[in-house]
Amino acid sequence: MQNSLKVALIVIVLIYIFIILKSVKKKNMRISYLIFWIITGIALIIALLIPNLVENLSDVLGFEMPINMIFSVAIFIILYLMFDMTVLISKEQRKNVLLIQEVSLLKQRIENIEKKRKDDYE
Repeated sequence: MQNSLKVALIVIVLIYIFIILKSVKKKNMRISYLIFWIITGIALIIALLIPNLVENLSDVLGFEMPINMIFSVAIFIILYLMFDMTVLISKEQRKNVLLIQEVSLLKQRIENIEKKRKDDYE
């Protein structure tokens, strides 16, 4: 890979890391996801700085071509993120159900209190 391309990719990854940090500062992202994306950015920088790292690693792991390893890793990362998001959505749905139940109970109590007051005034 040409040095000018490596420098450009490193700059792009550093901008990517800056955007992630800015997103956390604005509270658009959880810290646990920040850690994941920062590690991804650091791994990209390491892969760019160490010559033939991806090729050597794919040979050690038994992949015929480095691109096969990259796609396999990307697929597993995407599957992990999908699982994590599914767990998060399930938790939020449970919280919503509890919240709806609590609001309904409070609404019923308010109606009972209003009815009791109305009966007391009559």
